[in-house]
Amino acid sequence: MTRVVLCKTEEVHQDAVLCKRIPGAGEIAVARVGAADYVAFDPRCPHARGPLAEGKLHGNVIVCPWHFFRFDLRTGKSPGINSILELRRYPVVVEGGEILVDIG
Repeated sequence: MTRVVLCKTEEVHQDAVLCKRIPGAGEIAVARVGAADYVAFDPRCPHARGPLAEGKLHGNVIVCPWHFFRFDLRTGKSPGINSILELRRYPVVVEGGEILVDIG
């Protein structure tokens, strides 16, 4: 398990996605879901590699701006449909005001 600091909690605003480049892992997106839960995920849509991190957040759901494919950030799955596509997510730990992700 390789855990790295992604960002500070204060950098992640409600209803917004923050992307950071991590050496050896590439770009990782993070969003705040609920009052203080954070989800780290691949910023590219698994459907067509669209810029998912630029999509709109609707509560727990992010919508890809290219084809409007939706993903529940809590589960990584598409709500309301049966799909084999799943969003890649990274385990998150919050310590001392920092968001750490496990990159492998």
